[in-house]
Amino acid sequence: MILARITQALKDQNWLAVSLEFVIVIAGVVVGFQVSAWNEARQERGLEQAYLERLASELEAVSDELHDFGGDLDDARDQAERFLTAFDAGDRAAMEDDAFALLAITRVSEVQVQSAALHELISSGRLGLVRNEDLRAELADLPLVEADAHGVIDQLKAQQVDIVATLRPHLRVRMDGLGVDSVTLSDGFTHEDTELANNLAYSIYLNRAAALFVRVLINEVDELRASLDEELGRSEVAP
Repeated sequence: MILARITQALKDQNWLAVSLEFVIVIAGVVVGFQVSAWNEARQERGLEQAYLERLASELEAVSDELHDFGGDLDDARDQAERFLTAFDAGDRAAMEDDAFALLAITRVSEVQVQSAALHELISSGRLGLVRNEDLRAELADLPLVEADAHGVIDQLKAQQVDIVATLRPHLRVRMDGLGVDSVTLSDGFTHEDTELANNLAYSIYLNRAAALFVRVLINEVDELRASLDEELGRSEVAP
């Protein structure tokens, strides 16, 4: 229709009409591009919002797991320290009460701090959807934090392996379908076994190192959660 009008205007040498038709065509193309760009931008903003909400939800779960892990470390350390106190006092009954500490203090679990949503954002090259540059930088740093976490945990686990071998002969461990049911001291155990006491003390030291690192991870994750909540217009993360 427009092409026919332009052709007729050219035949009639009606230059004003030709100019007007060209203006209409160009304006239509520009408006079309603008509408397309607006729709694309709107889709990206919706996708960004969805990713940010997923990140906030997943990192909340990560924070909860880290707090639980830190609490388990603290509980094991408290129990092991009670065992050492009873050991120094030669109180076998009290040592029996906290014998499980000889297993618990040597346990170091894997730590996961990256979320599936963040992995998806980075692996798909969509991290640029996050418009806030500071938040984007924090998200990009989280995989590095996780790599550090695995490095530290692997070192701690490696050091605990030899200690476990020295502690196990002193224990009688009864299992059930769910795992360890009870831990008691072996008949041959004596409170004069200084090697056991020294190894247990070193395990407590490693436990403290792990607990300190977990607190650092908790701070990292909770700071990121606070940034996400601010970006989403939510209240700050409760301490």
